[in-house]
Amino acid sequence: MRRILYRGEKLLQNPPKEYDVVIAGSGIAGLYAALNLPEDKKIAIVTKTEIDGSNSWMAQGGIAAVLTPEDTYLMHEEDTFTAGAGLCKKEAVQVLVEEGPENIRQLEKWQVPFDYNEDGDLILGREGGHRLRRIAHAGGDATGRETTKRLGQLAMQKKNIDIYFKHYMIDIFTDENGVCGISAFREKDGEIFLFLARHIIVATGGIGQIYRHTTNPLGAVGDGMAAAARAGAVLENMEMVQFHPTTLTAGEVDGRLFLISEAVRGEGAKLKNGKGEYFMQGKHPMADLAPRDIVTRCILKELRRTGEDRAYLDCSHMTREFFSARFPTIFAQCERVGIHVPEDAIPIHPAQHYFMGGVQTGLFAETAVPGLYACGEVSCTGVHGANRLASNSMLECLVFGRRCAQHITKHFRTDPIALPAVAESAHEIKFSAEEVAADRKALRKTVSDCFGPVRHRAEMAAGEQQIAALLQKYENAVCENVPEMELCNMLLIADKIAKAAIARKESVGAHYVED
Repeated sequence: MRRILYRGEKLLQNPPKEYDVVIAGSGIAGLYAALNLPEDKKIAIVTKTEIDGSNSWMAQGGIAAVLTPEDTYLMHEEDTFTAGAGLCKKEAVQVLVEEGPENIRQLEKWQVPFDYNEDGDLILGREGGHRLRRIAHAGGDATGRETTKRLGQLAMQKKNIDIYFKHYMIDIFTDENGVCGISAFREKDGEIFLFLARHIIVATGGIGQIYRHTTNPLGAVGDGMAAAARAGAVLENMEMVQFHPTTLTAGEVDGRLFLISEAVRGEGAKLKNGKGEYFMQGKHPMADLAPRDIVTRCILKELRRTGEDRAYLDCSHMTREFFSARFPTIFAQCERVGIHVPEDAIPIHPAQHYFMGGVQTGLFAETAVPGLYACGEVSCTGVHGANRLASNSMLECLVFGRRCAQHITKHFRTDPIALPAVAESAHEIKFSAEEVAADRKALRKTVSDCFGPVRHRAEMAAGEQQIAALLQKYENAVCENVPEMELCNMLLIADKIAKAAIARKESVGAHYVED
């Protein structure tokens, strides 16, 4: 594994930018961590997109937490462990659940526009794997958008926070004392900058675009995860890839499939085949609200049985007024493609959605590398185990984003930083844009075919060899633009997924081996 992606002359051409904390990523995890750091700390948020380009922005369901007298921490913990097939880390789950409510209250204080009833109480939804309603939401099905938007507004008002949009983090640098900075590629002119800091938070999201069909935005290629691994961080549970059972089959939106939130089934929608037959009854005690990995496999099995290419979500028990008010984003997208809900059933198919693996962290988002932190989907805190419980993801961003800020504040590092010494390689190989694009397409096909929701040993072995060959091909590739950097990062992550999937002998949760 190459240590540094970019070793060219541009690295030291621009004056370095010095900060106390550098955060890569502008989703909920990164923004919330920044807002929980002391205002006397100078913070840079470096993000390859705009505020509206993250996975957080697109999250529909909501934020799960114990918010009613009939709910308990123990019940939320048990639901999390059940969905995670028992592989969750107990202490991490306890932290997640017990600190959840206070973080929701913090968002309320910061005026995140949650949905309330006439009495001023939070309206709570239910999703798969939850035994009762405990999911706070905003804008009906736009919780991620509304939360990210508000946190972004607050961050941009802070004088101690500088946000660098359209800056792609390339590498994380270290010295004998731990992390000392990152390099970043500025999209508009190709300039490369050094950001020097003794505290780096990686909050760059997931890996969905290494699959052909995903709900993730185009930028979700695992680049922050790969950079952390090259810097010495440990990657954990890399075989655990979650597929969402219900994505809209009617075309992609900006390179991603449109998600039909699990909350729709939480309001009583049911899955049926093309003949109108409901097929989840008797498959699991929670039927249509079973954990995501189970529902996904049941859909795929039903499609194989019927020979159809899609299943349907029947919402006919709802009124048009209720559906459009409760799920305005989904309603609008369905109308846009000619599906009139609830009269029409929604055509769906499973697609890659979330990643339970990632950068191994402790209970304060700290990694094996001094000064390096990871929070949000890029991290593996252990709370999700083998399969994430619905709406625990944004909760994880909040709880561990704040804990990350607390750890930095308590263990603030003041070691002096020197410019990293990075020698150019004399053996770098240049690939054409066409070859990079073709190899990216081939990689996505291999990963999708061999490491999907249902896996087979022979296919995984063949896929691992194909990925390893591509990884070797690009080991000394010139990385001077984002497509080249992204492909190298995607190859590293795909290789880790393949090796971890082959190494895990038991079939569990999202790692379902049919043979």
